[in-house]
Amino acid sequence: MILDPIFQRVDESIANATRGASRLAIVATLALLALGFATAAAHAYAMRTWGEISGNLVLAGAFLFAALIVYLATKDSVPPETQTRTAELEQSSFAQLPFVDQLFKPDGNLMRSIGSSIGSMAPVAAKAVAERVAPNLHLIIGAAVGLMIASKISEKLDSTKSPEA
Repeated sequence: MILDPIFQRVDESIANATRGASRLAIVATLALLALGFATAAAHAYAMRTWGEISGNLVLAGAFLFAALIVYLATKDSVPPETQTRTAELEQSSFAQLPFVDQLFKPDGNLMRSIGSSIGSMAPVAAKAVAERVAPNLHLIIGAAVGLMIASKISEKLDSTKSPEA
């Protein structure tokens, strides 16, 4: 078939994107866990060093400062020509309101054609998702088991009585 090379390239692109996304999700999860433990350590240090109220205020100020730095660093990251094109697109989109109106009418032809195309694509999409999940199934199962074990450990630690109580 003539379209087979195109479909093969699309399939390879989806596979690469899925692999990259799963790696990024794992790295982001581990980085967030590390950030959480670093925050807990900083909180414990601040509480021990400056006391309960002052330690919490110092930590809150540090996070507020970090948020301000990130905001200022990313404030003008969009080039001005992109901003003007976006404004022009928003203004021109008001002229296309009949299209949007037809899209949201349940009896409109456009809505019916979109519904039928989605219905016919569902088996293909389900197959593609299953093919992408299969190579990473061990990671998904491992993450689920790890979360379940962490949940059980947390429940046990919460249910045990501490000597101070």
